[in-house]
Amino acid sequence: MRYIKKGQEPQSFTDWKSQENDNWKPTYSDLRGQIKSDVHDALLKEQGYTCCYCGMKINIDISHIEHLHPQNEQDPEQPKNLALAIDFSNLLASCGFSEKYKISDPEQKYETALHCLQHCGCKRGNNPLSVSPLQVDCSDFFRYTGSGEIRPAEDPDKKKAASETIQTLNLNYDNLVAMREEAIDQAVQGLEELTVEDLEILIQSYEQPNRQAFSFAITYILKQFLNPKST
Repeated sequence: MRYIKKGQEPQSFTDWKSQENDNWKPTYSDLRGQIKSDVHDALLKEQGYTCCYCGMKINIDISHIEHLHPQNEQDPEQPKNLALAIDFSNLLASCGFSEKYKISDPEQKYETALHCLQHCGCKRGNNPLSVSPLQVDCSDFFRYTGSGEIRPAEDPDKKKAASETIQTLNLNYDNLVAMREEAIDQAVQGLEELTVEDLEILIQSYEQPNRQAFSFAITYILKQFLNPKST
């Protein structure tokens, strides 16, 4: 997980919400068409086209708009928080499909993303998160292995929250771990030929939202080459 710095919402979204009047209040269920696409695109762009939770590469076809604070609490009798549901600061882009997307053919072109139903936003549902990607220090809660596994930080003050978050989002789902391992393997090839300065520059490039899948896991592994004792 990596900290996501929220940007400004699309002007079309602002304009749409500004139309609120005595007879109409904007709700998330009303959000559709081009305006919803504008919001979705803005979320993808500010996240570097990677999932807010696992970091896999995503686009508008294999992701959905995620509410960090759920629209509904776990209790179905609780009313929806209508204002929070359309608050851009509460919205993220998570891998997987929206709840309305119907998968009819397992062999279709979206095959790569089908496993997303088993983790991240699709798996989480309305369960609360102990660690949020909007926390500046969220990356400090997790460690990664070269085999693609995500583990809680050793810091006792962070371990419980990290463990709960990993479980809630199912971040060690088999297919996800395999994808993470493959990305790490590709990133570490040829490192022995790099100088320390080159490696530091490479790490800095992965620390930016740059469309690179699992870049925060790769960053963690690369930093171990600079300081092996930090593992």
